[in-house]
Amino acid sequence: MEAMATKRTSIHPLVASLISLAVLLGLNACGTTSRDASSHLELGRHYMETGQWDKAIAELETATRLDSTLAEAYFRLGNAYAQQGELDKAAEAFKAVLRLNERDAAAHSNLGVVYYRQGRLNEAITEYQTALAISPNDAEIHYLLGGAYVQMGKLSEAMAEFEMALKFDPDLPEAYYGLGVIYKLQGEKEKAIEAFERFLQLGPAQDPRAQIEAERQLEDLKRGQ
Repeated sequence: MEAMATKRTSIHPLVASLISLAVLLGLNACGTTSRDASSHLELGRHYMETGQWDKAIAELETATRLDSTLAEAYFRLGNAYAQQGELDKAAEAFKAVLRLNERDAAAHSNLGVVYYRQGRLNEAITEYQTALAISPNDAEIHYLLGGAYVQMGKLSEAMAEFEMALKFDPDLPEAYYGLGVIYKLQGEKEKAIEAFERFLQLGPAQDPRAQIEAERQLEDLKRGQ
């Protein structure tokens, strides 16, 4: 089960509000360096939204060079690096956010996603748990923690996290997918079918691979009935 990138709550998916560039340029009280860094951050955000990842990285790297306290630039840079598969750089960017604010739940969670993708499951779990200590009602982080537990074969812990995710967001598709996987592994076919069907009903269009896999799982389960 592949973990998904998390959205920013304080900062899964990178949605922090930004003051418009026009307003930023009108604030004469801001120093030139800070103003320039903010404009590069705004350009980086634009390039990310349009899928121009190399340009986004270049702008965000410039923003962090001009203003080493700009947490949002580091956060976006971490996501851009992760999108490009540069996981070591992504980890360093999220760590930079945490040096500025160790209680940033989204940065802990996204660092966990990077560790997950690197196969560093124990470290991923630690980051997810830290994020949940800060933001205990975040359904997506509970889902991510559950996914890591599945990879470690800790199915009861994983199920508890998926159920907790659905407590806070009853319409979170990925949590139903996770439950479907566990129920299938446990031989509970009817529950697995119900979970995968619910996953598909909620519309997993954000991850076409997951939709294909859920349909395959359902076909296997129904064939075995």
